[in-house]
Amino acid sequence: MWISEGSRKSKVEELKAGKNRRSVFPFTDLQRPEGLRLVSAIRLLYSALRSLTPDTRHLTPAFCLLLSAWCLLPAAYCLPPARGLYEVREVQPNVFVWIADDVLDPEGDPQFNRAGNAGFIITTEGVVVVNTTNTPFHARELLYEIRRRTDLPVRYVINTDSQGDHMLGNEVFVDQQATIVSTNAAQAEMRQYGQELLQRLKEDEHWRLQGRMRGIHPTLPSQAFDPEMSIRLGGQEIKLLSLSGGHSAGDAVVHLPGAKLLFLGHLYENGFFPHLASSDVRRWIEILRQMESWDVETYIPAHGPPGDKKQLGEFRQFLEWLVAEVQARIQQGKSLNEVRRELNPAEIYHWSARDLAPRAVEAVYRQLEETQPAP
Repeated sequence: MWISEGSRKSKVEELKAGKNRRSVFPFTDLQRPEGLRLVSAIRLLYSALRSLTPDTRHLTPAFCLLLSAWCLLPAAYCLPPARGLYEVREVQPNVFVWIADDVLDPEGDPQFNRAGNAGFIITTEGVVVVNTTNTPFHARELLYEIRRRTDLPVRYVINTDSQGDHMLGNEVFVDQQATIVSTNAAQAEMRQYGQELLQRLKEDEHWRLQGRMRGIHPTLPSQAFDPEMSIRLGGQEIKLLSLSGGHSAGDAVVHLPGAKLLFLGHLYENGFFPHLASSDVRRWIEILRQMESWDVETYIPAHGPPGDKKQLGEFRQFLEWLVAEVQARIQQGKSLNEVRRELNPAEIYHWSARDLAPRAVEAVYRQLEETQPAP
């Protein structure tokens, strides 16, 4: 996998500090039963090789292969699961957020090569999952983290929008017999995405996309709502509200009033540049102002760590700044190329996903250009 510069530096610092190190040799203590068994097996192999005669020496390769497999069998059982490039944070009692590092995945749709955040709420009657990241591989990591904490069934999966980095892991939870939920508009956008993906796969002459998408089956929600829906499970009230027209037509937020917590999906990025391609930025700013007034203390973004009202306000201010800067240059009669050369948000905001910064400038320019009065 490819890791952004900021994440790479932090990983290097962790390694220098001795954090997250894992020994290649699975038995750090040879006095453990597994270590003793491995040592005994090595001694047995050495003795057996010494006892071979010229008549039986032709059996050496097969004998060594079988004995080596026997030696390594306990190691396979004792290896802990590999640590993924993510963390799981309990932001409120029994409310968890799966937070991905700024990593570009080599598998999955390259249009959504950064995993989005996901969440899960554990109640006494089952689990509710919010978003499923950008591949079933990451979704299985999410399910693994759920199973570390509870054996209760996953009852619902909520997609806050139709973007692939939040829904391409849906298929993992079909086996869990979960009800997958989204807005009507998001469901329609996912259906359109599936049709467009099929066309892209047909036009994939060098099989690159087909190789990346192998084993991935985009899965639509089985239930849709508009404008709102409530889930009551194990004493937990979960409200789903459609807030369309900002980031996309299918946007929804997941509100936990009792926990004063809000999952915003792509309506909020914390320390990441946003994807603005099909967005109405001015409507987006209005929605953020509205949510800042809610009785909420914790806001869960599409990417980055959970934030508070101050951090949500900082993201809104970034969008306002970007609109103002681009608008001023349009009024000066500058072309898109001129604006691109002059305006680089990454020089001011030291956020992750820096590759999206120039695209954000272009997206806002095109939106504002369309709304300019005719000369």
